[in-house]
Amino acid sequence: MIYYRQGELHDGGVRQDISSPAFRFGVGFFETLLYNGTAVCHLQAHLARARHSLEYFGFDAEELDYDGAIDAVLAANDLNGTPARVNIFYPVEDEHGPVVPVVTAASYTPQADKNYRLSISVSPVQNPYFIHKTMNYMLHWMERRNASMMGYDDAILVQPGGIVLETTTAALVFSDGANFCAPNSFDRLESTALAATKELLAVHGCTIRTHMTGSFRHAYVLNSLIGMRPVISINGTKYEPDEDTCRRMTAVICG
Repeated sequence: MIYYRQGELHDGGVRQDISSPAFRFGVGFFETLLYNGTAVCHLQAHLARARHSLEYFGFDAEELDYDGAIDAVLAANDLNGTPARVNIFYPVEDEHGPVVPVVTAASYTPQADKNYRLSISVSPVQNPYFIHKTMNYMLHWMERRNASMMGYDDAILVQPGGIVLETTTAALVFSDGANFCAPNSFDRLESTALAATKELLAVHGCTIRTHMTGSFRHAYVLNSLIGMRPVISINGTKYEPDEDTCRRMTAVICG
């Protein structure tokens, strides 16, 4: 993979100092964006979220022409005109120096007709860092891996008391067929896909506990790569797919 760093394109792996916070502890942030074959979707929203996290923790990132860097990696990896996953990483390699962004692009094949089967994580979590998209995502990765090994597509993270947060990779929305609501915990990542959806769809914040999930008619997962897709089961509880809403909102998220 050819990536962009410090004003240049590089081929191969990214070199890191083994004593750096990024290497030792996974200190850093990242954003995942969709290039839909024509344009990169919601770049400014992703950059705003990353900058908020950097500022919150007291880090400064080197200035970068993100549009130019993304165009360069798409062209270098022969991805122009085809869907691709674009990542912007902010590894903290020196706690006192500027953070140097790394921009990557890889081929991505949308699964426009995929329906999702979710499990509920058995280990409650509560961490204020969940509102930031940090590079230390071991918990999320392990919970999704465990769910996949049991035949599910993803896992729902919950707080103590069974309060539903999100999946390990996506925001959640529930509907009774007329109204829409999304978990509004302060420990939940601010989803750019959900924000885009709220521009057209009235989605209210609510508290949902695991025992309440079966009372809804529809459930949905949303992120920057998949748009909005139906959830057809959570721990075996069935939901009716709502393809019409998913199609309209995916056009907003991924269009």
